Amino acid sequence: MTAHVATLPQEATADGTVTGGGFGHVPVLADEVVQLARAAFAATPLGWIVDCTVGGGGHADALLHALPQARLLALDRDPEAVQAARTRLAPHGERARIVHGTFSGVAAVAAQHTVRPIRLVVADLGVSSHQFDTARRGFSLRLDGPLDMRMDATCGESLADLLANVRVEELADVLYDYGDIRRSIGTARIVLESVRGGATTTGALAALLERRLGRVGRIHAATQVFQALRMWVNDEAAELDAWLRDAPGLADVDGTTLACITFHSGDDRAVKQAFAKLERVGLGERRGRWERATRKALVASAAEQASNPRSRSAKLRALRWSPGSAPDGDGGAA
Repeated sequence: MTAHVATLPQEATADGTVTGGGFGHVPVLADEVVQLARAAFAATPLGWIVDCTVGGGGHADALLHALPQARLLALDRDPEAVQAARTRLAPHGERARIVHGTFSGVAAVAAQHTVRPIRLVVADLGVSSHQFDTARRGFSLRLDGPLDMRMDATCGESLADLLANVRVEELADVLYDYGDIRRSIGTARIVLESVRGGATTTGALAALLERRLGRVGRIHAATQVFQALRMWVNDEAAELDAWLRDAPGLADVDGTTLACITFHSGDDRAVKQAFAKLERVGLGERRGRWERATRKALVASAAEQASNPRSRSAKLRALRWSPGSAPDGDGGAA
């Protein structure tokens, strides 16, 4: 999912998102993603792109314009994002197929829609500006909303539901693991004190955190806390683990490329380690080799970082599949 450079008052989140209004946006590292796609389609203009986190459709639109004979299967867990992407991508007609679903379930969705051959699988783990700019979604520090934070508000437990039953030690682990918060026990106590003392909105929670913890320069004290809570509510680490396990299995032709954009150090570490393992051991019994499509993680250019602050923490990693040869490392296909 992607966010634009806002003209409204901005709120920088810990994962680099800068909020603004609606689903209008500039996709992060779009040129780099398009270059990867062109390489994946070098042998033939025909094939499918699978966008696992379509958001408002920024990357998808750029890819469909750059590759006029390619087709797209796109999914998102946020029903509002699905609707926005359908509107934006409507000019591409039947070339674009957008469905509601989690990116962890991409293998099942691709099988259901019988999309082959797949030449690019891409995921952007950022958060849409629309989610921050819609108060009722409960993501924003700036806008007062309910303690919700669900990417898909039609299912699962809200932040309020989870906080009603969590122990302080468990919440401290969440804050430490997902927000890099060192004094996590004390911060967890403040969060639970606020909520169990009657606070029912993001504004009330953010205000208490600011009073008790202060600010770090221009960064609100609640920024990393809200990031950690959002990742917890949406089980983002487990979602990513499932994607890293299943998405490589979509590779079916020479040059199929697997690409992932991250904004959080923990997510980037998980992607880096999973991709390194794929390079070593491949896909088990399937004969073939994964190789780096880029020598190292790609980051936004200075110009992009200046025009879109959200891109400053973005990292793009990619692998390319070559069938028929086994990896050199242990566990490769015979």
